[in-house]
Amino acid sequence: MEIKINAILKRGHSYHWVEVFGYSTKGQPGLEIVGLGSKGRQLKEKLIFISKKRKLKMPLKRYVLCVDGEDVDKAYIEFLELPLVLAYWSMAGILPLKRMDNCFSSARVSLEGEIFNMGLDSSFWETLEKQLTLKRSKVIYLGQGCPKDSDYIKEISAVSLLDSTVGGFSYMDNALASSIK
Repeated sequence: MEIKINAILKRGHSYHWVEVFGYSTKGQPGLEIVGLGSKGRQLKEKLIFISKKRKLKMPLKRYVLCVDGEDVDKAYIEFLELPLVLAYWSMAGILPLKRMDNCFSSARVSLEGEIFNMGLDSSFWETLEKQLTLKRSKVIYLGQGCPKDSDYIKEISAVSLLDSTVGGFSYMDNALASSIK
């Protein structure tokens, strides 16, 4: 199975689109994250821990997740955690998502299941809506905090999706999240 989702990372005062794509094979069972250098191992272990803590039964396959974007090492890569979880669990059949090409997400996931959104500012949403209007494209934001209704941006709560399938997920207030970090 193959899957693709987009992520938004912040570097300095600008946002960058990053593609996360993955596939599964019948090879040596396990999870591999490519494109993050040494930081990929830490994220891999976190995904495995979260999956085991929730007692999820993963099919014995080889799962490969690839991160493709400019200067990903210099960005806030912890906000790749939610897109990686969504892609990994979708490939394993845990989540009922088969296609996420037109979706994007950006959030940290704690070991307890709290999701910390990046907090995208209003200029990001305005720019995105203008670009989508020109292209006549639509996207789905898997997160929380899209500031307005749009014909081009649909918001689906990632917490609702995860909570209904796996259970035990909640949003952490952004003000509280920034004070913890």
